[in-house]
Amino acid sequence: MTDAKALLAAATAMKIQELEALMQELSGVLYRKKSKDKAYQEKELLRLLNEAILDKEKRERYWQLALQLEEGNMPAAEHTEFMQLVSEEELLRNTRVKLLIELAQLRNMLLPQLMEEMGLNPPHRG
Repeated sequence: MTDAKALLAAATAMKIQELEALMQELSGVLYRKKSKDKAYQEKELLRLLNEAILDKEKRERYWQLALQLEEGNMPAAEHTEFMQLVSEEELLRNTRVKLLIELAQLRNMLLPQLMEEMGLNPPHRG
């Protein structure tokens, strides 16, 4: 603990630019240490997976528009909106797949095994 106190005392005496440079270096050290920590990596991948979805409002709108399209009564403006939501969902889906692949590699598993373990349905092949 005395080393930390000495470091803090030295930081207090530094000029702002020196302190900012030190903070950047320390941030890099922390990031590298966390990156080597398998549990941290797994937690981070799971957090990113949970965030890689359309928000609730967009999901609800997506399904409303999908129903209109299915019923055949979608105006052109709403069709454009729907296609934008489809594109956004596709990007998020691709992100989720990349994250799942990283997680499977981290766990030394095949992607289908990971998906089964997580209770996810694999995509249907056409």
